[in-house]
Amino acid sequence: MTGMTCAGCTNHVSSTLKKVSGVIEQSVQYPGDVAIIQFDTTKTNPEKLIKAIEKVSYEAEIVN
Repeated sequence: MTGMTCAGCTNHVSSTLKKVSGVIEQSVQYPGDVAIIQFDTTKTNPEKLIKAIEKVSYEAEIVN
């Protein structure tokens, strides 16, 4: 994830992810710019999660 500059950004991304249907658990880390997301694959997918993050002005990509 890119674009996070402070702990407030972490809270913003975290609260955004909590609103996505299917997100079971999530952890957003700053510094490090990493979001670890556990989700129900019948309700959401990585592309939808990335779009949710991008909608609030951050960039995201899948990292294995």
